[in-house]
Amino acid sequence: MRTTHTAAVLLAIVVASACGEDEEVAVAAPVAAAKADEPGAAAPAEAEAQEELSYTYNALNRRDPFKTYFDELSQNEQSDQSNLTELQKIDLDKLKLVAVVVGTATPMAMVEDTAGRGHTVKIGTLIGKRLGQVKHIRRGEIVVQEEFRDFTGKRIPQLKELKLEEGASAPK
Repeated sequence: MRTTHTAAVLLAIVVASACGEDEEVAVAAPVAAAKADEPGAAAPAEAEAQEELSYTYNALNRRDPFKTYFDELSQNEQSDQSNLTELQKIDLDKLKLVAVVVGTATPMAMVEDTAGRGHTVKIGTLIGKRLGQVKHIRRGEIVVQEEFRDFTGKRIPQLKELKLEEGASAPK
């Protein structure tokens, strides 16, 4: 068995010397094959092959490939708004309409958050996490316009109503 490997190595050297500059490449392959037959040398050869095949993804300063561009755009918009009012930090669904004052030049309303704190709003007040703005204050309700993004990234305005609860209506 050893004579076969030795003959293969000698043949590779002769062929490599005849070819010229490819001497290192031609000699390296038969020598590695000869060393692989030895029992102690099999593990390092496999480790080198595994090392060449492994790849690790470095996500530093790269965007997440599984998130869409519009998800990142909306996250950037929300993180850029560091001067948010207290009402803009609360989701619109968690607010409850408590009182409405109409019939004046500037109609007003009061909303209550989950902690029980009251906030007064008037037309144009920014409210909710989704860029909401109070558009109308009517008897027993306020209308808030929020903006959503569709799959193309286009902003779509949507109107939501907060209604006064039946038990909290005008005094009798």
